[in-house]
Amino acid sequence: MINIAINGFGRIGRSILRALLAQQEALREDMKHINIVAINDINDWQILSYLLAHDTTHGALPYEVTHAQNTLFIKDSPLPPIPTLNCATPSELDFSTFGADIVIESSGQFLDMHSLEHHCQKGIKKVILSAAPQDNMPMFALGVNHTLYNNEPIFSNASCTANALAPLCKIIDEHFGIDLASFCITHSYTNEQSLLDSVYPHDKRRSRAAAQNIIPTSTGATSALLRLLPSLQGKVGGHSVRVPVSNVLLLDISFVLSRQANAQAINKRIIHESEHTMRGIIGIDRDYGVSSDFIGNPHSVVFVPDLTYMVSDKMVRIMAWCDNEWGYANRMLDMVRFCSL
Repeated sequence: MINIAINGFGRIGRSILRALLAQQEALREDMKHINIVAINDINDWQILSYLLAHDTTHGALPYEVTHAQNTLFIKDSPLPPIPTLNCATPSELDFSTFGADIVIESSGQFLDMHSLEHHCQKGIKKVILSAAPQDNMPMFALGVNHTLYNNEPIFSNASCTANALAPLCKIIDEHFGIDLASFCITHSYTNEQSLLDSVYPHDKRRSRAAAQNIIPTSTGATSALLRLLPSLQGKVGGHSVRVPVSNVLLLDISFVLSRQANAQAINKRIIHESEHTMRGIIGIDRDYGVSSDFIGNPHSVVFVPDLTYMVSDKMVRIMAWCDNEWGYANRMLDMVRFCSL
């Protein structure tokens, strides 16, 4: 049994629990041995349990959820009762007392090695950060550079956008060569934005109302992508546009290739890898989907073959979708299993 604890029960933390439930309901053999032994969050657990049961984006949980005596109960589910904590002081947080082997750090507050070391000092074997780090913490993404993992006790699973970008960039670079690449991420708004105009530090545009505006902004995906694929250093740049939807992002990537190619060959290669080396990581949209069709899609990225086109025989544009909550939550669970092998 792999015992995990979750620090931070926001959008990603709750999605991880929901994804584990969904996978255990589907009788995935590789997931039935994962158990959640404790969850910490500084917010009120009556509200947190309510948000777990009632999710505007992913729908109602098909189980009765209650919270009593510092325990989360999900009636008739595959998961046993889960102890809950309200610890606000990192040094006092001790998941080892609950038998945890792995801590998933999804609070968004602790983004460097130093702030996560206390878990290992208390006996935790692995700490996985569900975001891109602010220091040189090791970073891995399944299907991209996970074979470089060397039993590091603290590492990052990169960001949702890097997990979506990197598999496609890796395939294109390996099979066609990348001289230059530019991307735009059309991204759903997130909790760090405001519903109404409000001060956002260092970004005037993000200070504007999230549900009423298309907001151009920066993204940390470029630096995370280069950490995962350092061979692309000096070749890639991109930005993000926040739009008034609550979930799902759309990648729009233009590549200047090293070798001549055509759209058919590029589509064929990505589809082939989605069925082999990137199985479960890259999905394929053959049904002309729009953003809401990909809510709940477990892939890191869903490639759209009919939107591929060539500008010249060495310049191509591709597009792909990603459920930035559900896909990422599934990769976190896959990474838990991978680093425990």
